[in-house]
Amino acid sequence: MQATLAFCLTLFCIWALSPIATRLGLVDAPNHRKQHEGSIPLVGGIAIYLALLVATLLWGQTQGGNEGLRTDIIYVFLAAGGMLVVLGILDDRYNLSVLTRVLAEIGVALFLIESLELRLSNLGDFAGLGKVKLSAWLSYPFTVLIIFVVINAYNMLDGMDGLLGIIVLITIFAFHLFSGLPPGLITIVVSAALVAFLISNLGLAPFIPKSFLGDAGSKLLGFIVVALTLSVTSAQIGQVRYLQPITAVYLLGLPLFDMAFTTLRRLQSGKSPIRADNTHIHHLLRALGLSEKRALLLICSVGASIPLLGLMLARANTPESYQFSILVGAFILYSIVMSQAWYVASKRTQQVSINKVTIELNPTDNA
Repeated sequence: MQATLAFCLTLFCIWALSPIATRLGLVDAPNHRKQHEGSIPLVGGIAIYLALLVATLLWGQTQGGNEGLRTDIIYVFLAAGGMLVVLGILDDRYNLSVLTRVLAEIGVALFLIESLELRLSNLGDFAGLGKVKLSAWLSYPFTVLIIFVVINAYNMLDGMDGLLGIIVLITIFAFHLFSGLPPGLITIVVSAALVAFLISNLGLAPFIPKSFLGDAGSKLLGFIVVALTLSVTSAQIGQVRYLQPITAVYLLGLPLFDMAFTTLRRLQSGKSPIRADNTHIHHLLRALGLSEKRALLLICSVGASIPLLGLMLARANTPESYQFSILVGAFILYSIVMSQAWYVASKRTQQVSINKVTIELNPTDNA
């Protein structure tokens, strides 16, 4: 019932909100970084949030959510997510400054931490030197940083039709495999809403207009993922730790890998690490000449392989220090492959440009 309502309500909201968004200018227009055709309404994230809001109002009093959470905790999640949706809408429409976005996202993180007294203070034995425990004054900003980074990592990955929606579905599926918890209100509703959104985003139903998540949607999904992850890695919620922190990083694999590599590449090139450009993994595969479908399949395969690796290590009771070392090794391998791929892509782009100039200077009559 919950999944059916979320699925149908998301489709209806996308259908109903798309013409309104177009009139209000809440659309994504093509430019040098965006290759889609026409202006696309940015209502996917709004629709998903409305589905989650309605489901919580209907079932939140009787079902404590994903992890047997208290109702007040679900409403804290919902309130914080709503703040990010409003922020995303304003950013999509008015292009807010970086400082405004950063301060607002930090404010949401502080709201979540203060409302739930949620702080990640025990990082486990990831270094092999004993458990690393943070003091109260250090765990507070560290938890804020985690929330901020994950929200923006998922936001940065949203650059190809279907990509972020599928990656979040993979993350939710892996979340339950890792934690051993059964699906609950939050993950059931979000998963069903994402399937409905993908129908719109991928153009699978002609009667449903194409839509994008927008910053409202990508940041909402990033927040939901990090909130769920913190809830099972911190004993403050539910009084049980279901996952070691280092194992949870595998759960968030590809978005964090992409964000870290892109940031390092920008710094190496002398560019601002927070300035948007065309250096993410989806931009790379396009530069290599892969079709949209093949690029999507390849990225999602990578996105699924990192949590799968972490799951196998966790199920084998691999020591946390080994998990950490393997994770670092995986990121180094990812960075090497990406660097070489970018080198090939740049050579390919140069050759295409040379061929184009040659054809323009030496036109031939093929008649």
